[in-house]
Amino acid sequence: MRVKQVLGGLLMAVLVGMGLWMLLRPEPALPLAPPSPPVSVRVEDAGVPEVAPPVEAAVDAGLWLTATLEGSRPFEGEARVGAAFISDSDRGWWEEEGRRRISRAGPKRLEDMANVREWVEAPVTASTQGGGVGPVAVPSAPRYQVMAYAPDGTVWWGDHVPDTQPVTGRVDLGRLREHPPTGVRVRLEGARDVPGTFTVRMQRGVDPDDAEEASMLLPVLTLAAPELMHAFENDTPVPLMKDGETRLAPLPPDRSLRLWLRTPSGKQSEPVEIPLREGSVEPVTLDVAKLFPEGVGESVTLRGRVLLGDGMRPLGPAVYRQGDGGEEHPLSPDGHFTIPDVPTWQETRFTVRREVTEDEGRPLGPSWWDFVFTPTAESRGTVDVVWRMPVYRWLVLRMDGFTRAQLKERASPPYPVYLLERRDAQGVWSVVPTREFRPEGDSLAVSLLEPGTYRIQVASSPYASRPSSTARAGEDFSDVETRLSPEDAAVSTCEVRVTREGRPVAGALVIAGGANPSLPPVRGETDTAGRWRMGPMTSNALPLQVHERDAMDWEGDGAEACRRSGVVEVRL
Repeated sequence: MRVKQVLGGLLMAVLVGMGLWMLLRPEPALPLAPPSPPVSVRVEDAGVPEVAPPVEAAVDAGLWLTATLEGSRPFEGEARVGAAFISDSDRGWWEEEGRRRISRAGPKRLEDMANVREWVEAPVTASTQGGGVGPVAVPSAPRYQVMAYAPDGTVWWGDHVPDTQPVTGRVDLGRLREHPPTGVRVRLEGARDVPGTFTVRMQRGVDPDDAEEASMLLPVLTLAAPELMHAFENDTPVPLMKDGETRLAPLPPDRSLRLWLRTPSGKQSEPVEIPLREGSVEPVTLDVAKLFPEGVGESVTLRGRVLLGDGMRPLGPAVYRQGDGGEEHPLSPDGHFTIPDVPTWQETRFTVRREVTEDEGRPLGPSWWDFVFTPTAESRGTVDVVWRMPVYRWLVLRMDGFTRAQLKERASPPYPVYLLERRDAQGVWSVVPTREFRPEGDSLAVSLLEPGTYRIQVASSPYASRPSSTARAGEDFSDVETRLSPEDAAVSTCEVRVTREGRPVAGALVIAGGANPSLPPVRGETDTAGRWRMGPMTSNALPLQVHERDAMDWEGDGAEACRRSGVVEVRL
């Protein structure tokens, strides 16, 4: 009986002790932050690593990033956090440079080559003077970056490389100072009575000593002011208000800003250099009368029409382009097009391109043609202009079988080369451009743009050519013919002989040209006797170069030696 009483007492003591322990035990530690999945914003970067740990995996890693934004008032805006990784190619380059034991060019440490693949939106808790970023889950990385921006253009930027790459715990980037917006407030003077919109082009005036620090802010400025940064990078004009001020901020804190004012007609002023003061948006006035002393330039509506030939024949399907970089627009079926706001203070070039092609035979005319609108002092309102695209005439070169065989034997690719020549009123022949050389069986058809006396210069090399017979192309559009006779057997031939200390040099490279710079040079190598046989030579100039072991050892003109003895002696 006494044993049962003792055991019962011990049981009661154990139960009471367990109850007291449960009541007095400490509460479990709370997590640093709820493991909610972060919102990610992808930003393309040229230095993206081949493989980067996914941001979603950071929740399980137990690594959290924080930062403090110092400011003059509670933070309002957005913040981004980025984990930066080193690509395999960059790491390989760094290691290879280290093995060479030479001073590296570029980054001073490997971590500087790390690039952010994804910028993660981070929570910010506002305080009386700024705010706190995070904690936000991040993956283990060699480098971390934080950027934040407020609606007024104030930005924060932080870059941190840990001593050792962390896996768990907290990464604190510390206190990040605010960068108040740098920029200008542009006001126009004398623009109110000018119809249309003025624009301004911008260019950075960078001080080399401050270029690196200013460029570090470019990623966050791209988020804070995407339109302004796009205008910087792409040289895009920014529209200006006529009444009031146009705020160009935030800008990189450079030494100065260059502005080019453009009128509604497209006329551009000389550049205006404006000093910048970091952290301040300064007022700037652009005086239209001073920047355009000869006037802002007017514009007209150009109503053009393009026809084919001298009649009223339309081009068919065609498009036009204004200037070199303009977009293509279709012409109407009858060849009309209308362009507003064409400047009257300069010439404007247009290119018209036909979209029809002749499936067989010769083309009717050029596939494209340039036209120029030249305004006059009377150009006002709407201006009607008619342009005409030319129709081809054709000069046909005939050769008999022996002449073709002779030409083929003496020419090596890219020869034979054909040049169209025209005789002027003084009887002087000169090369004229043409767009079509069309083989037609045993003949060659060459396009002509206007009447005149023509011939074809046939070159078997840059230093050997002969003209065809002459032909007169009249006002009508019928074909005219010219013929090429066989080459005279008495034409002298020439060779180059290369020696060094009296011994022949085999394998030397010889480059030969001619009197006409539009003819491509030819190349040849000397044989075991040090000779390169050029063949016939009719040119009055023979520029030569001789190369041995990838170096030019001799240069000169061999025309006189060829005429005198048929041999150009080259002594290296």
